[in-house]
Amino acid sequence: MRVLHLFRPTLPSSRAQAVQVVHTCHALAVRGHDVWLFANPRKDEQNIEAVLAGFGLQPLPSFHVEVAPLAWNPAASLWFRWRVGRWCDAATRDSVVYARELRYLGLVGERPRVVYEAHCHERQRALEEGAEVGVTEAWERAMLARAGALVTNSGGTLAALRAAYGEALPASQHVCHNATSPDRIVALAPDTRPLLVYAGSPRAYKGVRGLIDAVAELPGVQLELVGEAPDSPLPENVIATGPLPYAEVPARLARAHALILPLEDNSFGRQFTSPLKLWDYLATGLPIVAADLPTVREIAGDRPFYYQPGDLPSMRAAIQSALAAPARPAHLRTWAQRAEELEAVLAGVIARPRCPS
Repeated sequence: MRVLHLFRPTLPSSRAQAVQVVHTCHALAVRGHDVWLFANPRKDEQNIEAVLAGFGLQPLPSFHVEVAPLAWNPAASLWFRWRVGRWCDAATRDSVVYARELRYLGLVGERPRVVYEAHCHERQRALEEGAEVGVTEAWERAMLARAGALVTNSGGTLAALRAAYGEALPASQHVCHNATSPDRIVALAPDTRPLLVYAGSPRAYKGVRGLIDAVAELPGVQLELVGEAPDSPLPENVIATGPLPYAEVPARLARAHALILPLEDNSFGRQFTSPLKLWDYLATGLPIVAADLPTVREIAGDRPFYYQPGDLPSMRAAIQSALAAPARPAHLRTWAQRAEELEAVLAGVIARPRCPS
């Protein structure tokens, strides 16, 4: 197959979106498909081999990563539109656009087949954020009408879209979770202190402030935030590493006695998330503390020590139980497995006869 992943990440990057997109593309290319990804550069000169190495990946002749020649956004945007247009003009019978971004649908035209990967119900998210809903809903309806198949990151995302659009959804509907890489599994080397580790951003809707408040009342327990620190001051037993390269995160996890996934009971936590960090956590075999939400149980089942979202005593009890627990068998889902699932979806869309216009 000839696949264009329509997303436009900025590279290099350690953001979860970029990690997921690059690994998905690379895994499809490993399976023998020609895959294109057009990206923004973080700086004007870009070394693709170095970018891929930052993700722990090797270049492949069938994985065509191209970045805009300039980081200046107006020029980069024009370049992106031009490259997408040229790719679509050259579309063949086995070409498919794998779209993760609603606003780029207008660049695709009518020639290539389209598969839409949704990570939330965009209209619902816009409504909750107080944003303009009409345009977002129009884009979402247009994408769903154009797509030959729908892929979602979680069962909650699929359920929300079914409730909103019903029979307007493509008949081909699939939940395809995220994954991690086998080479991110490193030998455990626990710290001498009881160490709890969180890897990710400190955004308020992810529940990190509550985590910090809970750990502040656990003397003797150290919390390490792998990534940016929140704006507010941290207690003495909480430290933040600052942003780390993607490749360095597994070694930080390996120092922990337990790992934590805090989430709030909001639409993101309850419906729309499939956290990359959770797949990394599961692959370590370390005890996991997690908010008791459907999105987490969908992935991790009964493995974590659960707490009730927003309940700090419940969180503290789960943390103490996890810190006292032994390691468990690792659970590994790979990008190769995800690519195999997507391959079947993409092939099904290509094989399906087009409806007469």
